[in-house]
Amino acid sequence: MDILSGIIALKYKSLTETTFISKPLLIAIYLLFAHALALKAEVCQCDDCCPRVALKTNLLHDAVLTPDLGVELSIARRFSISVAGQYAWWSNDSKHRYWRIRGGVAEMRLWPGEKPKHRALTGHHIGIYGSMYDYDFEFGGRGWQSPKLTYGIGVGYGYSLRLNDRLNLDFGLKVGYSAGHVIKYKPQCGIYVCTGYTFRKSIGLTGLEVTLVWFPGHKKKNNPDYFL
Repeated sequence: MDILSGIIALKYKSLTETTFISKPLLIAIYLLFAHALALKAEVCQCDDCCPRVALKTNLLHDAVLTPDLGVELSIARRFSISVAGQYAWWSNDSKHRYWRIRGGVAEMRLWPGEKPKHRALTGHHIGIYGSMYDYDFEFGGRGWQSPKLTYGIGVGYGYSLRLNDRLNLDFGLKVGYSAGHVIKYKPQCGIYVCTGYTFRKSIGLTGLEVTLVWFPGHKKKNNPDYFL
């Protein structure tokens, strides 16, 4: 085989043809938020049965230039549904540097203990999550890219503490299984040379969170504190 058969125009093929997942994630976040508002309007005849809605961002993702946005719906004080998405598409073609990732995670959480009885999404929480994302990282003349979606599943644990009437700070971690194809490449002479193609599987730490949680509203509207 000719050596040119090992040369792949990765930047113009793989990621552009990968299913675009950021739009569905944003739609899911919007629908969950809209459903929560509709649910509040229908069933909020008592403070106890009224769900709380929170918008949130993982400050660790934001710190590494990966904008992160999520929404979480508290149900019956003890349960919640969380959906969050990340998106970054930074590049510097002249220096062959890429920092690209898009994806998200959905999680079902249980809130044990006394704190969630008095304030929504506060105290200890444990959950089960599923994730999907793709990426393209290139630094120092080497790159790693996912030509297809990488999937993950596992468990999460965290603790959310009250900052003020409308803000919480949530510390958490996730442990689980992730799997996906990885292309290794090197940029050479204006093209991208594939140096390896593997299917990578791993079990271990999959996420860290320092998340700012905001309950939008005014006075008793969507107030995280229960009044009963």
